[in-house]
Amino acid sequence: MGSGWQEHKPAWNLQIQSRGDMKSYPSSTTSASGPGGSYLRSGGVQTFKLFNNGSNRVEARIQDNYRTGQRQFEGELKVTAGTDDESAMQIFGNDGDGATTLMIRSYAKSGGTLRGGGKDLISNIYGKWVRINVTHNATATGGSYSIYINGKLVHTNNGPKGDHYFKYGVYGTLKTSGAEHQWRNVHFYRK
Repeated sequence: MGSGWQEHKPAWNLQIQSRGDMKSYPSSTTSASGPGGSYLRSGGVQTFKLFNNGSNRVEARIQDNYRTGQRQFEGELKVTAGTDDESAMQIFGNDGDGATTLMIRSYAKSGGTLRGGGKDLISNIYGKWVRINVTHNATATGGSYSIYINGKLVHTNNGPKGDHYFKYGVYGTLKTSGAEHQWRNVHFYRK
């Protein structure tokens, strides 16, 4: 979103956490499974699944750490019906508490709802591809981020300073029988 962005292709690795044990896999991985979660990449689609509460993380961790500068995440997300209260994408890093600057989560309400920055972003998304762009202007004192859904600006907020990076996949304490997020056309930009 916007002008002046240059696409870049940072390294990344896959993380699957099962029963407190974190395993990391290289980006060349096309399928992996742990006691509670799995990953599959096929036909340009990455499928991240949780199938019991022994796992709470199947995520791509982008190896592009930054404290300042502008970054943009872009990708299309499809949430499988039944998925509830699971993180789909985040800007990790917050000097205040070491956690996240932004987390976009999927919820079961209203036919599937994405929520981020403390507000509902879009509803009735189960089984549909939704384009998500997140821009982040990180500064030494904090900065700001903006969320775009299907090309429309839906939320802007200030963010804390920190060592930041992007993650996407499926992450959270499983409350249902399973959770699944699919991602495609994921790109990264900076300026």
